[in-house]
Amino acid sequence: MIMFRALFLTLFLIPLAPHTVLAQHWTAEEQEIIDLNQSCWDAWAAEDLGAVQQTCNEHPDARAWWTAETAPQIGWYGKNIERWAAAMFPRDTWIYYEIRPLSVRIFNDTAFIHFWATHTHEDSKGDTATQQQKQLNIWQRIDGRWTWIGGMAVPEGEVVW
Repeated sequence: MIMFRALFLTLFLIPLAPHTVLAQHWTAEEQEIIDLNQSCWDAWAAEDLGAVQQTCNEHPDARAWWTAETAPQIGWYGKNIERWAAAMFPRDTWIYYEIRPLSVRIFNDTAFIHFWATHTHEDSKGDTATQQQKQLNIWQRIDGRWTWIGGMAVPEGEVVW
C-alpha cells in the first residue's frame, strides 16, 4: 500500500505542484523583444556605437543599475557610451557572447526581459576573461517604437541583498 501511495504521489501529484518552467515558445511580440535585445548586443559586439545608439534607442530619462555603480543612473548609455567604448575598444576583442532569454512579459506597451548574458573578451596581452550576468531590460513602446527605459545587471554569484 505504501508503494502505491508513493507511486501515485510521484506520477500524479508532484507534476501538478507549482514550479518554474522556462518558456520555450514565445509569442510574436515576445520574440520581437528577444530579437531587439539580441540586436542591441550584436551592435555592442560589432563595436558600432552608432548602431548601439540606434538599435538600443535609449530614452533620455532611462534608469539603469549595473551593480558596479553605487546607485541607478539616468541616461546610462548616453552618459557612458564613450567611456565604456574607450575602456573596451580596441583594447578588448569580443570572442564570444550569448544571450539566453529566461522570461519575457509584456504589459500593454511595456516589456520586461530577464536573461542570462555570457561574454568572453580577449585583452591586448591575449588574456581572456568570461563573465556571466543576470540581466533585466525594460522596453516601452513610444510612438510605435520600442525604447529602452531601464535595466539592471548583476554578475553571477554576486549577492545584492
